Amino acid sequence: MNQLFKSLSNTQDGAFIVDGRHRIIFWNRAAEEILGYSWAQAAGRQCFEILGGSDEQGITLCERFCRVALRAERGDILPNQDVFITTREGDERCLNVTTFAYSSSDETVGQVIVHLFRDVTENKKYQRFFNQVLAASAQLHQNGSIQKVTFSPLKQQRNDLTEREWQVLALMAQGLGTEEMAGSMNISPSTVRNHVQNILDKLGVHSRLEAIAYAYQHGLIEIN
Repeated sequence: MNQLFKSLSNTQDGAFIVDGRHRIIFWNRAAEEILGYSWAQAAGRQCFEILGGSDEQGITLCERFCRVALRAERGDILPNQDVFITTREGDERCLNVTTFAYSSSDETVGQVIVHLFRDVTENKKYQRFFNQVLAASAQLHQNGSIQKVTFSPLKQQRNDLTEREWQVLALMAQGLGTEEMAGSMNISPSTVRNHVQNILDKLGVHSRLEAIAYAYQHGLIEIN
């Protein structure tokens, strides 16, 4: 058991271990930094009292009879999951949590449940924003109205896109594919692909969807 504690003490991921009664018996430094509770404040408490986590729909996940812990005790292989919690300071965080059971050689301890987690709050915010961008693009494509997309002239200069590239970006933001953009602009699909690659390079992104998200996020384009 001491070896497990030692292995988890200095990991970058947060880690805590609970006994059969869901009382915290280990709490590493990363857990202190992420959640705001020191070892002294967490030791001996039941984990649901500190985490009080829920899923994205607000359904409680951390409770007295934790379903995840019970499945781990049965030996089930559990996928990691996103858990929304509130830190000691009152900040809302999204944690990606992995849970598994560990059988201790110490008979007084028995089987314990190990939770490893990392803060994915910023990734979750970007994912939500990205989904909003996709929904907006799909709506524009359905409406078929390019006039709804406008640009910031000052920011156009900063990103050094050509007039043609801004036109391609506008059509991308409406959800048009390569063939549709080629037909709309009366150019070949290969020329469209060249413009798209130039846009990706200049914006420093890796895909068309990232380019659309970047443009909305940085105010390069907006929907009126």
